[in-house]
Amino acid sequence: MSYLKEFKNAVSRTRKLGLGEPTVNETAMPLDQAVLNAIEETGHIPFRQRAVQALSVNFGMFHMLTKKFHIPGGILTMGNVSVDGGMRFPVTPAHFRKMIENESGEDALGTYHLWTTLPGGLILDHVLPSTLSGEGLLKVNEALPAERYFYGPADELGHGIEYHPMVVGLEFLIASGTIDREAMEYLMGEKFPKQYGN
Repeated sequence: MSYLKEFKNAVSRTRKLGLGEPTVNETAMPLDQAVLNAIEETGHIPFRQRAVQALSVNFGMFHMLTKKFHIPGGILTMGNVSVDGGMRFPVTPAHFRKMIENESGEDALGTYHLWTTLPGGLILDHVLPSTLSGEGLLKVNEALPAERYFYGPADELGHGIEYHPMVVGLEFLIASGTIDREAMEYLMGEKFPKQYGN
C-alpha cells in the first residue's frame, strides 16, 4: 500500500477518534536543501542521543519547520516504521486508541515512532538515522547535516525503510496526555515564535 493511502487511512482513524481531520496536499512541494540543512543545524540534541529522545527531537524539528522557517503543510505523524520488512515498534491503531482512553501517552513514549509528513507524502525524520546508525544498520557521516535526517518521498526512501502512519496531528499528543493543552497552545501559538527572532 502506498504511503499516501496509509496516511489517508490514518487521517480517517484520527477523525473517528474525534481529533480533527488534518489533510496533506498530494502535490509535493520539495524543500530546498539549504532549508533542510538549516533546520537540522538548529537542533540542540546531539545525533547519538536522538534515538532515545524521539518526541523531543522530531516535535522540536516540526516546531522549527512551522514556526521558524514558516513551511506550511507539515503534519506530525505517529505510527510504526519497518526496516527490511521487520516492524520496529509493537503498535497497532488500537494502541493509540488506548493511549487516548487512558491518557497514557507520556508513559507510552518509545512504544511508537513520530515524524513529519509533508505535502506529496514526503517524510522528514531526524531520529531514525540515529537509531539505525547506533545499531550498525546505517553508515552516517555525522559531519554532514544532510546525512543526519531522512527526507524524501516515503515510498522511495531506500535502506528497506517504510513508514506506517496510524494517527496524525498535534491533537493526539494532547488527547493522549503526552503534552497538556496549555503547553501546546503556547508552543504552537503566535507568542512563542518571537524566541526565534521573528
